[in-house]
Amino acid sequence: MGKFHHPFEWLHPIMNLAEINILPAESPAHFTAIAALMNLVETEPNTAESLAEWYARQVADGGRLAVALAPDGQVLGFNGIYRAYTNLEGNYGCYLVVSPDVCRHGLGSRLFEDLLSQAAKLKVRTLRTRVRDDCEPGIHFTNQRGFHLKYHSIEMMLDLERWDERLYEPILNSLREQGFRFSSMAEEGDTQAARLKLYALNNGAAATDPGSDGIAPWSTFEEFEQDVCSSSWYHPDAQIVAIDTRTGEWAAMSAITVFDGSDHAYNLFTGTDIHYRGRKLAQAVKTLALRRARKFGVSTVRTSHTSKNAPMIAIDTKLGYVRTPGVLVMEKDLANG
Repeated sequence: MGKFHHPFEWLHPIMNLAEINILPAESPAHFTAIAALMNLVETEPNTAESLAEWYARQVADGGRLAVALAPDGQVLGFNGIYRAYTNLEGNYGCYLVVSPDVCRHGLGSRLFEDLLSQAAKLKVRTLRTRVRDDCEPGIHFTNQRGFHLKYHSIEMMLDLERWDERLYEPILNSLREQGFRFSSMAEEGDTQAARLKLYALNNGAAATDPGSDGIAPWSTFEEFEQDVCSSSWYHPDAQIVAIDTRTGEWAAMSAITVFDGSDHAYNLFTGTDIHYRGRKLAQAVKTLALRRARKFGVSTVRTSHTSKNAPMIAIDTKLGYVRTPGVLVMEKDLANG
C-alpha cells in the first residue's frame, strides 16, 4: 500500500444520489471491492488481505476507509484518509475512487465532502493525494478542489530479462577493495540491532535525498518496525545493505519486493548515507537488488523517484530503466482554509 489514486466523478444517471450511503468499510466484501477499485488506477496491485493489513495499522491514528453503497449493497466508490508523515504534524494522505460503471452526477463530490468532514475531526493541516500524470479528469478534480502540485513522481520500468548484471561487477569489486561489504538483512540476522541500523539509514537517506521534504519518514523506530519489518512485503534477504568495514557504518541500502498478486518486482527505496554519496554505492546496492529480483521469478522491475532526484533517475536510466506514466503528488492546505 502507500500509494494514492486519481479520483473520478462518475454516477449513472438512473442512480439517485440521495439513496447512496457512505459508511465506514468493515466487511470483507468492502475490502474486496475497495481493492478492485484501487487496481483500476494503481500500478502496484492491492488485495483485500493486503488492504486489511495496512488498514489495521492506520486506525490508531484516525485512519478511515469509507464506502459509497447503493441500495442493493454494491460498492460504487470509496474514500480514505490516513496519517502520511508521522514526523509532520497534521499531515494526512487521502484516497478517492469512483467506479467507472457510474458516471458524472456528483458521487465524487459527495465522497470528497465526506472526506473533508473526517479531516476536520482529525484536525488535519495538510492533505495529500496522488493523481496519475496522464489522467486529465483526476487533475481537473483536484485542481478544482484547491489542491496544488507538491512534486512529480517519475515512474520507471526495467526489462530484467535484457539487463546484463555482468556490466556492474567491476563497480562491486572496486567497492569491496575500498572496504565495503555487501550484505542483506537476512545475512545480518534481521535482529533488532540490524533493524535499528536499517531504520537510521532509511530515515537519514530519505530526509536528505534531492527533492525530499527534508523530513524523515518515521518519528520512531517502533513505527518503522511496524510499517516496514512487520509488513507482508518485507523480505529480509531482499533488503540489501552496504557496510563500511572500517567503521561499521551502514552506508547504503536498496529494498525490493513483489507485492501479492503482482507480476513484477518493485524497487521500494534505494538510499545512501549523505557522507558516502558520490562513490557509486547506490548503483552497487541497486545491482544486487536486481539480482535478488531474478529469484522472485519476474521479468520486469518498477520503481519511482521525485522529478528533482536527478542523480537516482540517472542511475536507473544507466541500469536500463525507461520512464512510464507517473504521478502528481497534490497537496491541499486545510489549516489556512
